[in-house]
Amino acid sequence: MDSLSFPCQFTVERQIRTNPKWALPNFVKLQRSCKNIKYLPTNGCLATGNGGLGRQINGVGDKDGVIIVDHGSRRKESNVMLNEFVTMFRDKTGYLIVEPAHMELAEPSIRSAFSSCVQQGANRVIVSPFFLFPGRHWHQDIPSLTAEAAREHPGVSYVVTAPLGLHGLLVDVVNERIKHCLSHVAGDEDECAVCAGTGKCRVYP
Repeated sequence: MDSLSFPCQFTVERQIRTNPKWALPNFVKLQRSCKNIKYLPTNGCLATGNGGLGRQINGVGDKDGVIIVDHGSRRKESNVMLNEFVTMFRDKTGYLIVEPAHMELAEPSIRSAFSSCVQQGANRVIVSPFFLFPGRHWHQDIPSLTAEAAREHPGVSYVVTAPLGLHGLLVDVVNERIKHCLSHVAGDEDECAVCAGTGKCRVYP
């Protein structure tokens, strides 16, 4: 494993992947608050409590619950992939309380995931939208659904974080995905976990 250091103690640890079919994103470790990093907006999260502003504390603690929320799909396989990502995220970070949620179309909902976090002992819930860009779902829908869920748990504060956005590491992820798919088309690699069984990763005439 090698490390790259940037200003403001922003450290990127690259881990060599032994299973190329996943093409996992590199792990990012934030050592302290960075206000001047281009791809990390300083105003990209909403922090509230039930009835007022909540105090933000750097880092995820044992009493924090993390919800990874995607859009949700009618396609079961897509929803299962979020569960698999949450398992990867929990194993990588070591966070004690991590739950998946779908904004709509599938369970668990944000409301169910919020309740699950509280039942496991969370007194603050961090909702992380698994979305690329800050569209309407981030501006309106997810905050509204989270606020509705929080009303059932007085005394539990919550934070809605920024979506993935224009993060430099996403360049690596996209590039790895492109190269793996081209290798599959050339007959040098198996299908990745995303395309497995679909037959969609091919050259169209």
